Amino acid sequence: MKFLLTAFFTFFLTLSAQAAPIEFTDLAGRHVVLDKPVTKFGLSEGRYIATLSLLRPDNPTEGLVGMMSPLGWTHPLLEQQLFEKFPQAKDIPVFGAKGADSVSAEKIIDLQPDVVILGLGDHGPNSKARELLDQLEAAGIKIVFIDFRQDPLINTIPSLKILGQLFGVTDRAQAYIDFYQDRLTTIRTRLENVNDKPRVFLQVHAGRRDCCWGMADGMLGPFVEAAGGENIADKVAPGPTALHTHEFLLLENPDIWITTASGTLPEFQAGSLPVATGPGMTPPMAEESLARYLAAKEFQAMDAIKNGRAHAFWHNFYNSPLNIVVLEALAKWIHPDLFHDLDPQKTLSTLYARFMPFQLDGTYFTTYHHDK
Repeated sequence: MKFLLTAFFTFFLTLSAQAAPIEFTDLAGRHVVLDKPVTKFGLSEGRYIATLSLLRPDNPTEGLVGMMSPLGWTHPLLEQQLFEKFPQAKDIPVFGAKGADSVSAEKIIDLQPDVVILGLGDHGPNSKARELLDQLEAAGIKIVFIDFRQDPLINTIPSLKILGQLFGVTDRAQAYIDFYQDRLTTIRTRLENVNDKPRVFLQVHAGRRDCCWGMADGMLGPFVEAAGGENIADKVAPGPTALHTHEFLLLENPDIWITTASGTLPEFQAGSLPVATGPGMTPPMAEESLARYLAAKEFQAMDAIKNGRAHAFWHNFYNSPLNIVVLEALAKWIHPDLFHDLDPQKTLSTLYARFMPFQLDGTYFTTYHHDK
């Protein structure tokens, strides 16, 4: 009898756990309730497949019925590896292009997802797309907002928690959160009593856009302060990014100049100007690419360049929970003595080995050497 009662209660508790709804508040402040982990979903940008790979390494795109833009737009090598390891991913429909204007509710509804995951402020529809959201919800489709772009220092961990609940992989999400938090805590602890804040200019898309777009109040801009620096664009920029002149840079003469590198291996090989790091790039290639861009006399007049304190990191760490490696790089570049033991490339390798179902290839960080 005791055995039967124990079995009954075990069975009852199992059923109760299975029946318990999934509830959370997303990054747009929307209360979301689901009966069970999602099995059919749509996705804003294909770049989020990298995040899904961290959390669902056995099959990152299982249940993905459509996405606004393909992964290959931002990470062609990862897309290639995805297709090789999970061939069915080749057949995932794309319901838009590179911007929110390319998306219609009808396209998404036709794919019949249970949930659509959108970025709070990415290139796809955001929380202000009222008409689109109303149409999707009227069709019985749940909307979930995450954010790795608008305020990543604050929103990366909550977004990972939401995705963990959404897909029923909370343990996996927590494992990566612990990895992330450990490195974040190391940086914050070492900086607690540091008053010296070197002045930094953080440029985006060097060589691809006019000089010089800076990140300030938003996106990766706050990472400068979190890494112990002063972002010189922060006081003059009207938002997350703004265009600054060469004259501004020469006048402000920052101690450290850093750029995101959105150039690719083929562009580097063709002699194009965009600074290139990332897949396929070797350390000498990345150094040469950065030196090629900084050869302009306007840059050569800056102390940061003269003193070898000019650096670049792969642009696509932005809008991704892999952004922790950027914080490590900035901390090391801004306070090299304090963070001499940090190696962001090694951290990235560790991250891939522990969490990603793909191989890491390429050089993702580089420094300009004035004496070469």
